[in-house]
Amino acid sequence: MFLTELFVAELNIDNHKGWGQTPRNQEVDYFGYKVMMKPSTFLKLAAKLPIDASARETIANMNKHAASGGGFGAPTLTIDVPDEWRDNDCSGLAKVDEHEGRHRMNLQMQNHGDEPVETHLFLWSPHREWRTRYFTPEIVKALNTQLKAQEGPVMQGPFFTA
Repeated sequence: MFLTELFVAELNIDNHKGWGQTPRNQEVDYFGYKVMMKPSTFLKLAAKLPIDASARETIANMNKHAASGGGFGAPTLTIDVPDEWRDNDCSGLAKVDEHEGRHRMNLQMQNHGDEPVETHLFLWSPHREWRTRYFTPEIVKALNTQLKAQEGPVMQGPFFTA
């Protein structure tokens, strides 16, 4: 079966019971920041997903799940930020450190093109436990201006809408 044989509605985000949800998805309003991000942007920032037979099978199964009304946890990016960001000195470069959701974003791209999807951003640094309240306007602006991709180059934003 080709992945495009099943057409489903937009990706149904269910951060409590959806496939791929995590405890942090369930508590994003405490631990992270919700944005709308295009799948192409997410896939450029996250480590590359080889689209091999295994990935195709996973996406086909996800497509069936979506076609039957099943939901998915929002894709996530964990971003390593310099310690200086604690004081809103956002001159240092942030880097994507972890990801969840490459298959989901591929599913969205195949079924609906590059339409934005709810995506969760979580910050990490060695000396601070980051929470939603630390996402100041300065930090949000810096995150949306420039990021180092997980496996590669420094990319210029904007990356999302808040």
